[in-house]
Amino acid sequence: MILFSELERWRGNTITRSFPKAIVPDRHWRRPSTKESEESLTRVQNIIGDFDAEYTMKYYDYWSQHYEKDLEILDYKVPDFMASKLAGFLPGREWENPSHSVLDVGAGTGQMAIALKKFDFKGTVDALDGNTKMLEKAREKGLYKHLEQHLLMDDSPMKFASNTYDTVVCCCAMVPALIQPECLPDMVRVAKSGGRLYFTTRATDGNSTFRDRVDVQLNAMKESGLIRITAEDVIPQYSWPVNEGDDDKHCISAVAICLEKLKNSE
Repeated sequence: MILFSELERWRGNTITRSFPKAIVPDRHWRRPSTKESEESLTRVQNIIGDFDAEYTMKYYDYWSQHYEKDLEILDYKVPDFMASKLAGFLPGREWENPSHSVLDVGAGTGQMAIALKKFDFKGTVDALDGNTKMLEKAREKGLYKHLEQHLLMDDSPMKFASNTYDTVVCCCAMVPALIQPECLPDMVRVAKSGGRLYFTTRATDGNSTFRDRVDVQLNAMKESGLIRITAEDVIPQYSWPVNEGDDDKHCISAVAICLEKLKNSE
């Protein structure tokens, strides 16, 4: 059982968190106690699976209509967690540097850019996502410098030049139906030497085989001297109430992993 503090420190300021008291294993999940949480969780679970790209993109066309409301209902705070951590990982001069560049891989409707702005990030953020309708909603927020529609796959790498971005983030998009672990080297490729890749994948019982594939990629890059792992945290991804009037929640958990790139890609 992994326990969480209700508070997290960020540069001397107290940020309130509403994390569940414990992460519940998949086999012990209980259904939500409210109709709207039930509907939102059903939409989330309908994309959990090893689907092909055509199905995934069609589903995101549909989900784009409900996505942001579902995130609100299911207490989705992963972008806030990642932004606050990045603010601690990076020196203050980098966080406040207008030329510090971030690539948001699997940007969806722009939740990561919102979180970075909330934590007073002063640099630029570019977006990459495979779904046009999700990117349209991200564009409306006016927080991205450049938006690129591209479905990242192991046989379809990003078109960005190597060693381009100071920071690359991939928030909750590395899942079986979307971005595969074999894409990790390409995300590292576009980061500068000394830069970071910060990504998540699910930390659930049912994702263990997928997580094994993540570790294969990480170990290969570590052994080649390309990266080192600087942080790893298990956090709630989606949370829902299981008893009416009770603050206890069940959740789908994620692991957030930060890598530092140690040398330029060739």
